[in-house]
Amino acid sequence: MRQIPDKYLGAMIAIKPLPGSPKYGGSVNEIVDMALKDLEQYKLNDVDVIVLENDNDVPYIKPPLAEETLLAIEEVSKAVRKNFNKPIGLQILEGASIESLHIAQKCDLDFIRVESYVFAHVGSAGIIEACAGKLLRERKKLNCEHIKVFADVKKKHCSHSLTSDLDITDEIKQAEFCLVDGIMITGKFSGEKPNAEDLIKAKSVTKLPVMIGSGMDKENIKDFIKLADGFIVGTTFRVNSNFFGEIDPKRLKEFVEEFKKVRGK
Repeated sequence: MRQIPDKYLGAMIAIKPLPGSPKYGGSVNEIVDMALKDLEQYKLNDVDVIVLENDNDVPYIKPPLAEETLLAIEEVSKAVRKNFNKPIGLQILEGASIESLHIAQKCDLDFIRVESYVFAHVGSAGIIEACAGKLLRERKKLNCEHIKVFADVKKKHCSHSLTSDLDITDEIKQAEFCLVDGIMITGKFSGEKPNAEDLIKAKSVTKLPVMIGSGMDKENIKDFIKLADGFIVGTTFRVNSNFFGEIDPKRLKEFVEEFKKVRGK
């Protein structure tokens, strides 16, 4: 089992539009090649962890996802696993947690990132219901309890009016009660930093790893490095910080150098 390090830098590979999505370009081989191209950039900069995500499949849909979509994600996951010997995580949008687990188990991945682990929220695809009970039973059934489950709380790109009576600490305590392995905190949208107070509050109510899943850049990482145990980063690596853009090697190198410097302190 590959150990996920403390204060890790998780670099996100935004998988190109998959079969079945509106922007799919017609070639799974090209999707795999682009993922491996991003992976090589990350390996050159010695990142700690890779995270795979189907970011380009907008607009997202809830499960069930098309079989061709899942098979393509599996192909990408296998290729990245073959070429990277450190931890790899997977998230499949929107709310496809069981599907993420199945692929993680097949492809020897190390963790999945899930939304709506406990309670429910409203995403762009509708109401995303809690998945903890079904997900952990499936993990037990598949005999893959080594695969960690990291759960978003008050997730980005979503409305939380259904749980407006709950503070973020209430959701964290419930997720821990329901046996989650780690907590993910974000800003309201991709590229937006989280509220530092949310991280402080999270640390006050749980001993689980608390991770940041959005908004880190070379200017603010020094302010957040003390507040979290891991960082999943993607947007700031891209040309002009465009969520759908290509990786800018200069931006990537500058961020990683700053991250390692402040982590070392």
